[in-house]
Amino acid sequence: MLQREKPTHVAVAFDPPGGSFRNQLYPEYKGTRPPTPQLVIDALQPLTELVQSMNIPVLMMPGFEADDVLGSVAAQYASDTLDVYIVTPDKDYGQLIGPHTFQLKPGKSGSEAELVNAEALCEKWGISEPAQVIDMLSICGDTADNVPGVKGVGEVGAAKLIAKYGSLENIYTHLGELSAKQQELFREAQPHMALSKQLVTIKTDIGLPVSVKDMEYTGIFDPAIHELFQKYEFTSLKKYLTSTKKAENVLVEAKNDLTSTKKADFVLEPQEVDFQAIAAGKPEKIGLVHTGSRLLISLPEQRVCSVFPAEAKELLENPSVAKYGVDLKKMANSLAREGIQLEGTWNDIELMHYVLNPERSHELQALAQTYLGVSMEASAPAVTGSLFDEVPEEDDSPRLKEAAVLVPLGEKLKEKLPDFYYKMEEPLAKVLSQMERDGVKVDLSQLKVFADGLRKELVERENRIREMADEPQLNISSPKQVGELLFDKLALDPKAKRSSKGQYSTDEATLLTIADKHPIVNEILEYRAVKKLLSTYIEPFPTYISAMDGRVHTTFNQALTATGRLSSSNPNLQNIPIRTERGKEIRKAFVPGTPDGLIVSADYSQIELRIMAHLSCDTHLTQAFRDGEDVHAATAAKIFGIPVSEVTREQRGMAKTANFGIMYGISSFGLAQRLHLSRSAAKALIDDYFAAFPAIRSFIDDSVAFARENGYVETLFGRRRYLPDIHAHNATVRALAERNAVNAPIQGTSADIIKLAMIQVAARLKEKGLKSKMVLQIHDELLFDAIPSEVPELQALVKDVMENVIRLSVPLTVECSAGANWLEAH
Repeated sequence: MLQREKPTHVAVAFDPPGGSFRNQLYPEYKGTRPPTPQLVIDALQPLTELVQSMNIPVLMMPGFEADDVLGSVAAQYASDTLDVYIVTPDKDYGQLIGPHTFQLKPGKSGSEAELVNAEALCEKWGISEPAQVIDMLSICGDTADNVPGVKGVGEVGAAKLIAKYGSLENIYTHLGELSAKQQELFREAQPHMALSKQLVTIKTDIGLPVSVKDMEYTGIFDPAIHELFQKYEFTSLKKYLTSTKKAENVLVEAKNDLTSTKKADFVLEPQEVDFQAIAAGKPEKIGLVHTGSRLLISLPEQRVCSVFPAEAKELLENPSVAKYGVDLKKMANSLAREGIQLEGTWNDIELMHYVLNPERSHELQALAQTYLGVSMEASAPAVTGSLFDEVPEEDDSPRLKEAAVLVPLGEKLKEKLPDFYYKMEEPLAKVLSQMERDGVKVDLSQLKVFADGLRKELVERENRIREMADEPQLNISSPKQVGELLFDKLALDPKAKRSSKGQYSTDEATLLTIADKHPIVNEILEYRAVKKLLSTYIEPFPTYISAMDGRVHTTFNQALTATGRLSSSNPNLQNIPIRTERGKEIRKAFVPGTPDGLIVSADYSQIELRIMAHLSCDTHLTQAFRDGEDVHAATAAKIFGIPVSEVTREQRGMAKTANFGIMYGISSFGLAQRLHLSRSAAKALIDDYFAAFPAIRSFIDDSVAFARENGYVETLFGRRRYLPDIHAHNATVRALAERNAVNAPIQGTSADIIKLAMIQVAARLKEKGLKSKMVLQIHDELLFDAIPSEVPELQALVKDVMENVIRLSVPLTVECSAGANWLEAH
């Protein structure tokens, strides 16, 4: 595309992990889709690296889909002097087309790309303006995204209605003019149509982390592209890049004026220097950029030196020299493989800005522009052309300015940096670095046994379903065939209707509503569960196991989630469905690294509920925790006004759902779905809950009021989450911000507590000289690869640290046990 279209500006958007605001508006959004394959999820980081190595901005904003980001770019930057082309086949983007905004639909199977302008779009659908696509999509809904529309009305029918009446709202104004059948369908859909319209409307007002200038495309590439092409074996593209050559050690001096946009003003002629003499000077602060085999080190007065890491070992391992960089954890891991320990205070630019504002972009280019007024374009080497032109020898100059801005940018960020960065995030980065290097042992033979068992179960269930259906050739993976079996042949739901595409919905929510009608339904649900476990989690897992040591070396993401929680990738261990019976079997494969070793698990018990009890000061909840009672049974007794001894299992289950649901702002609709109650019964349960626990109601109201007044909420440790939508005119958007105002302090405090515990545990292990290692953090659980003789001391140490890392009004309790594998330990 770059070669054919020759754009002047380019940016790429990805959906961020963790869903978007639409999932908060409507939890069932995209709920019918199968989970994204793990291999696709794990491709995100390499893809991002590749795009960035082409010096193309990557736009990925938490809480928003790529659609919203691209929509905002188009709406805010299209002008008389700049045409915007959105490259996507997605029909939803039609709503964004305008005088200077076009949709370029990539051709399929070698066919030509299709350019869609406003005239072509309106002619296709018979509408008068592209914005009416929103109304069309609201009516016909979207089965792929699980957006409810008007049943029985497809794209063509929706287009005809919008062409005639102009808008969704006007259709309802003239409802009497529709056929009797259409009137009935639109009346049935009316309660959810406003929601549908919100879900299909692409946002165009997001605050963007890039300017038009940032998106200028020069065809100039980062030297790292050589390394990436080598790493991912892009043999068909490598021929366009010349071989790289390691440069001599050079010192480059930069003028103090970092705001210069001319390379000539920034970089003077290189000259050979004695690096040992520089190292002997022991500066207090250095900036570090890793360019593959070499390091760029910024020294005082913006001098930038290019060296091999081994030559800078003394400087890198000097604990009195503060290090400034981006993703220093990753750099430390790389240097450790060369026998170099990155000592001294880590001033990680990305992590520092994450602490200041977790939901903004942490890209160095954007931060340099925002905080220093420095444009990074000056770092570009004097190379022009496209990816398909000859590329000269490797050149460090594209990143010289990047190295030079690190220290001044870090100093600027430190002006407002809360002290918990140096008490929590900075030491944690060093702990996580060691955990990533140590890895966790995985027993491939155990995984294979489990996988073989699942495949056998899959075949047995497939045969059983076909026998029950009396259809030997039934494809159980085909929603179309399953829908026709259940709703046509077996007629399990006479009211079931086909979608505009002629298919019945067979998603999990639909099948659960008819599960009691025929045993085949549960068999199909179980078949799908087994297949998902195999394809998404079990089969890809061996690809993550290092051939060098048989261990999985996951990457802990410290600057990703809005609440402060850690996430992991390559593989995503936080997402393994270990709470299901089958999923628990995955834990069996996590084993000690020594033949006679043990796995020790230490897991906080109900930590978020305990934090809510502390923050709300609710006397009943607090006393239940202090007395060591079954808190869910105690809650049920309070709600239903009965003694704890009379609480039934069903009532306890309802109270448990209410305890966790209300903490995260669950609606009566959501609670009704989870508990299979009517909405009125769910509302009554919520009302009874707040009547029994008025302090929790006050805590929720106070949290929202604080957010309205200050624009943010914070954890017990001062970690802030900013909530700009707390004053939104749109009620649904505002409600999401209000829910976050309540759950962010709870989730964030929980995340902070386990982070501090990890730091203290690591320090105590080192202090005691124990050889057992902390290898994983999964939500509220820590996992250790333990030496058997150390297990009693290790358990006592870990339990003591985790339970006493902070003093709350209720005790923190930790369940700690050991076993031959993770499953046994848990």
